[in-house]
Amino acid sequence: MATIPVIGASPITFISEDTQAGKQFQVPLSVLSFDPTGTTIDPSVWTGWGNISSKDQDLLKALIASMISNGFLTKPPS
Repeated sequence: MATIPVIGASPITFISEDTQAGKQFQVPLSVLSFDPTGTTIDPSVWTGWGNISSKDQDLLKALIASMISNGFLTKPPS
């Protein structure tokens, strides 16, 4: 399936709220892409995904969804 690149101003930064409490992570936008519908981003392609807890994975998914809905992460014009 084809994917759509992500456009934004900076990496996605979040702080762990679980087993690594207080540790900051950054997800580069260059590794992320929208699904073919252009509505969601799957963060599991980020190499750090396997190193964070499921609670932090849920946090990252919610953060990305919020950033999309508020227009901070967008797809490029077609």
